[in-house]
Formats: sequence, structure tokens, C-alpha cells
Amino acid sequence: RLQSSCLVAVAVCLLGGASTAAGRTTTQLNWMGHDWTVTRGRMAGVARGRPSNVRVDAGGHLHLAITKEGKRVTAGQLFSNDDMGFGTYQWEIEGPLDSLDPHAVLGLFPYGPEHNVGRDGENEIDVEFSKWDNTLCGGKCNADFTIYPSTGNRAVGPTEDDYSIDLHGGDIATARIIWSSTAITETVMSGIQPLGTTQNVVETWTYEPTENLVRIPQHPMPVGMNLWCFKRKVATSQAVTILSFDYVASDRKSVV
Repeated sequence: RLQSSCLVAVAVCLLGGASTAAGRTTTQLNWMGHDWTVTRGRMAGVARGRPSNVRVDAGGHLHLAITKEGKRVTAGQLFSNDDMGFGTYQWEIEGPLDSLDPHAVLGLFPYGPEHNVGRDGENEIDVEFSKWDNTLCGGKCNADFTIYPSTGNRAVGPTEDDYSIDLHGGDIATARIIWSSTAITETVMSGIQPLGTTQNVVETWTYEPTENLVRIPQHPMPVGMNLWCFKRKVATSQAVTILSFDYVASDRKSVV
């Protein structure tokens, strides 16, 4: 789509001023083979989304920022325009994942409600890096995996694995989600780890309910990425670079 104006070598294409049904403008970009919509205005947390906090550089790397300018703090968020189903999702990330501001959250997540696939509290699979206002594990954890149930099962509530990561002075990590109809495995590894390999594991968790499969989303959904403020605004600007994103569909399709 609009290939003539793209930087094909790095699969980047910025599209501004697209209109929505509500009449407001949005920012679109093409990155890693997918079209994405960048949030403007209301989003999770206490800082509003600003498109300038999401950009792709000449090398094809996606930058997410929380920008503090005096008392004004804005955040960054984008969602894929296409829905993705069962398969493997992988992000290579550069940034201070183990030492973000206590109120900053980096989220990497398939999220159905963005495309009206269920409602908030359903159809979401998260890899998140945050100290959550120093409340996670009594202030001892700085990351979590969270899985929300399928459509119509919000009352079941999320299933979560909280943990602490330490990159030992490094700033590159690989996050992976493997999602099927019966199980989800989430893994964070230090350094860049190619698809199909598992090395330098910081944390891994497999959720495989033996009976109540409504705890696992079953429908294709868009992918979101955000860097946002939880409860309070950050003390200083924050920045993370997503070096790459890959999605490899499985042979077994999600419910359409």
C-alpha cells in the first residue's frame, strides 16, 4: 500500500492526516510489514498520546517515548491495523527495561478491544515492563506477563506472572509470545535471540489451563505497543527502541 512513498529498504512509510469516522485526524505508519495507527489523545494512564512520541528512524527502528516538557507529559502508543491470531510474536527491544521510571510502563500486547473484539478486560496478552508505582511484588518486581480471558468472560479476570528482570548493565532484550488455543508461553531473554531459538532466558512462563479454556483469547486481534504513565507522570522523559517485530502465524487458525 502506497509503496511509491515508502522507504522500501527499511519497510517504513509515514502517512499523515488520515481521517477517522469521528472526524479527527490520525497518524499512520507502515513498519515491519504492517500498517499501524498511532494514538492521538486519550490512552491508558495519566498522560495523553502524542504522535510525535512514536517514530521510525532511517534504520527502520521504532522509537517510543514519554516526553516531559515542563509540567506537560505525553506518551506514545500504536496499534496494528490488521488482526493477528495464533502464532509467535517477537520483539527485539533496546532500552532501560530494568530501570524505567517507577511510573512508566512499556507494553507489548495483542489487544482485541481496539478493534471491538470483546471489551476491556478481555482478549489481551501482555508482556509489560514496569515497577507499577513500586507496587508489584511489594516493590520487588519490575515486569509481568498477563493474560486476559476470551470474549464474554471478563468476570473470570486476568491470570498473571510477576517477576524481576536484571539485564546486568545491558539494554537489549527479546520478548516472545507463543499463543495457541490451549496454551500461551511468554518469554523474555537478554540480548537478541532469533526466532526458533531460546537462550539467555530471564523469565519464561507457560499458561496451560487444563479445563477452563475461556481464560485464553480465541480470536485474532491487533497488536499494540505503548510507553505510558501509570498513576503519576514520570519525573523525566523516557525512551525505548523496538528494533524489530515479527509475527509468524501457526497452522491452526483462531476463530474468525
